Amino acid sequence: MKEIFRTYEDTEVSVLSTSIKCPYCGREWAEDDMSECGKTYELTCDNEYNDGCGMSFTMYFDAS
Repeated sequence: MKEIFRTYEDTEVSVLSTSIKCPYCGREWAEDDMSECGKTYELTCDNEYNDGCGMSFTMYFDAS
């Protein structure tokens, strides 16, 4: 079997995850690709396990 070797210099960021905290119930999770500066995202606190409160809210992203 052939082998290749990579170092840290060979890596690059492919997806950024943003930590989200529901302003209603406090549930926390990560969302991929929600990191565009100055953009407002509409989110709902819910997931496949239904442990969120189901409330919708907006999140403004600023990279400051």
